[in-house]
Amino acid sequence: MSSSDHRGPSASPSTRPEFTYSRWRHGGWYVHGVRYPNGAIGCVSRNYPDGKWRIVCDPRPFEERPTFQKREDAAMAEWRLAQAEVLESNSGTPRCCSQP
Repeated sequence: MSSSDHRGPSASPSTRPEFTYSRWRHGGWYVHGVRYPNGAIGCVSRNYPDGKWRIVCDPRPFEERPTFQKREDAAMAEWRLAQAEVLESNSGTPRCCSQP
């Protein structure tokens, strides 16, 4: 898989990618255009008591995970997280949101 597969549609390091979404079985949204090195797809949700958007598979402790007011902001943050993994070539970390 080339690094361009992880950038999402029409994305380059200097442009903001456009995302498309589909419902995830646990109440969140798959983020098409976000791919991790191991092939997992991005997932965001606001299915939390506070109703704020989060990256579903964020590896940080829950209390340290950032929250977002909009789904698009959470998707962009996850895209950046996936890009960091691509750059670090850290493909051994399993993700919970494998493609449906």
